[in-house]
Order: sequence, then structure tokens, then C-alpha cells
Amino acid sequence: MFDRFGMRNTSMVWRPRFAANLADGWQADGRVEPHDERSKVRAAGSMDTTIADMAKFAAGFMRGEGLKPASRAEMLKPQLPITTRSQFRSLQPEVPPAERWKGLAAGLGVVTFEGPQGRGFFKGGHNESTANMWACVETRRRCVVLLSNDVRAETAFPKIVDAVLGDTGLPWQWEYSFRPAA
Repeated sequence: MFDRFGMRNTSMVWRPRFAANLADGWQADGRVEPHDERSKVRAAGSMDTTIADMAKFAAGFMRGEGLKPASRAEMLKPQLPITTRSQFRSLQPEVPPAERWKGLAAGLGVVTFEGPQGRGFFKGGHNESTANMWACVETRRRCVVLLSNDVRAETAFPKIVDAVLGDTGLPWQWEYSFRPAA
């Protein structure tokens, strides 16, 4: 996949040549977290990349490159309704149907939602010192990719996504358990 999209600065394990372009992370309390040079693949968080490489992936995915149309559609199909008030804490109780996020579901590798621009999808992630988000509007075939070396950046993600894509209806309060600043 990395070769297909020309992602020359992306790997699931640390590459010494990345050292010239790395960023240490910043924790919520302002402490620096040195970059973790992982030597073993961990699917949920060992990838090093650049914003340019991740944008190449997002653009290729939106064009449907490298996937059969049926496979891509299956990935973005709502597979399982999401029935919790927020993403975290894990194993929380389901909320009554009337209180659930309308159209929010797990796809394959992404979270799907229905918003004012139609169907969208996103995938975010963070640890103690970094945060990232990939948010897309399927009908307009547009995405925004956000990578940050400061976990506190997540509070700005809603405004950035809205500035780039317009009102997507992305369920920010479910994703981050906070209401975005107006």
C-alpha cells in the first residue's frame, strides 16, 4: 500500500532515515514525550508517516485505487450500529435508541456517520502525546487529514475539519467525549 501511493516516508516500523524529520510529542500537562522508535509492528499505533504521505493515502482511497469497488463499499458500509453515548470509556452501557447518534456505525476500519452533506467516515487516534484524525465526506469525495505531535490539538480538530469541509455532522462529542468550542 505504501508503495502504491508513493508513501516513501511511511513505515510500520522505525526507519533511521526518519530521524531528520521526527517530532517529539507533547502531553496534556505540557511535558515532552520523546518519539517512540518502534521496532515491532503494532497495527494500532506503530506507523510513522508524514502529512504529505497520509494525504496521498486519503486521496488514493477516495479515488478507489487499489480496492475493488465492492471492497471499498463494504469498508464504508455501516456494519454495526454504535449504541453508546461516547467512544470512551470502553464497555459502557447502551443508551436508549432515542438518545443514540443517528446514523453512527462501525464500518471496517472506520466509523461511518450521516450528516448534512450525506455519508461521511472518520478514523482518529491518540496516545498520551500525539493525536490524529482522518475525516471524509463521501458524496463530495473530500477529506481532511490532521496529524499532531500534541495531544491537546484534539480540541481544535472540530473547527479545522469544519473550516476545510464545512459542517459534516461528524459526532465530535461521541469521538472525544467533549463538546467542541463554538
